[in-house]
Amino acid sequence: MSSSYKNYYFIILTVFLLVSAIHLPTAKAADYYLLEDFYKLNSDEISKTTDFNELIKKDSPPPLNKNLTVSIAMVYPGKQISDYWNRSSKSFLLRLKQHGITPQIHSFFLKPTATFREQNTVFKEALATDPNYLIFTIDTLRHQRMIEPLLIKNKPKIILQNITTPLKAWTDKQPMMYIGFDHVTGSQMLAEYFAEKTYGNGRYAILLPDPGYLSEVRGKTFVSYMDNNTNLELVSVYQTGINKEKARLATLAIIEKNPDIKFIYACSTDIALGAIEALRKKNMIGKIMVNGWGGGSSELKAIQKGEMDVTVMRINDDNGVAMADAVILDMLGESKKLPLIFSGRLELIEKGINPQKLDLLKNKSFRYSGRAED
Repeated sequence: MSSSYKNYYFIILTVFLLVSAIHLPTAKAADYYLLEDFYKLNSDEISKTTDFNELIKKDSPPPLNKNLTVSIAMVYPGKQISDYWNRSSKSFLLRLKQHGITPQIHSFFLKPTATFREQNTVFKEALATDPNYLIFTIDTLRHQRMIEPLLIKNKPKIILQNITTPLKAWTDKQPMMYIGFDHVTGSQMLAEYFAEKTYGNGRYAILLPDPGYLSEVRGKTFVSYMDNNTNLELVSVYQTGINKEKARLATLAIIEKNPDIKFIYACSTDIALGAIEALRKKNMIGKIMVNGWGGGSSELKAIQKGEMDVTVMRINDDNGVAMADAVILDMLGESKKLPLIFSGRLELIEKGINPQKLDLLKNKSFRYSGRAED
């Protein structure tokens, strides 16, 4: 095991500055199947995935021959700078309306830094609406425990958002679908970019969310790639939560101690924008590279301004479309056509990208949620 890989865990355990006071039980890689491993064990899922992906890409879904009514509850950590969750909600609703139904949707948005008590209260409020479907996300073991009784009852049916790695503990009773953009794939794309730009040499730092699934799949994946494929040295790690201000302060601390680092790997939009703000204050834009994760509106603006070096861009609205089409197929009694996982398309975007190419990607990514940000 390389020294930087060991340091990753050492620093995580010893750095307390800026870290949230509440640490929930975290997800570990051994708890879930990576996409590649899942498909090796479930080859029958491949054809279903291919067919479903083709359905998602269509701008006009097949017309319905019957009237359908549905109640849906959505619990999202949507109170953050990243517009992923709002766009997900909008594209989901518009795709359902395109199918010809107007659903009853109860939306509950939280800050990603909300306490577990706040999350649990909102979760109970969502269930009190008696939905047919619950759309939720999991980041900690407690989230897993919250929905397990629902999986056993199969009511409401559950779609897990922003996770594409099935939990091994649920082998016999999985949710209806996992829908999102694979964090491992995206993080490897960014790792390959930085490895190439640095020629695999130098020092770097990482800004992580709070302990949990997202920190595991975006952070550990990146560090593992660097350890196995480069000579880059990890010199600083901060867990700032998805919090712009904490990321800004952490970046200031990092560059004070390590002004010679090549780049800062940021694990979310809010974190990246906090890092950029700190670099701007210290006149270090262009001297230390920083990435985004997701390619939403605020990140693309930073790319165009030359303040963000790279991001992995989700073809965002595909996730809302996937949820809508999954609900429709299930209501039509065609759930056997549903794959367990939908993992959306990802594109690497660098600063200096051709404006016409970026426009095409925006049109593709925001085909339902719109481009009011331009």
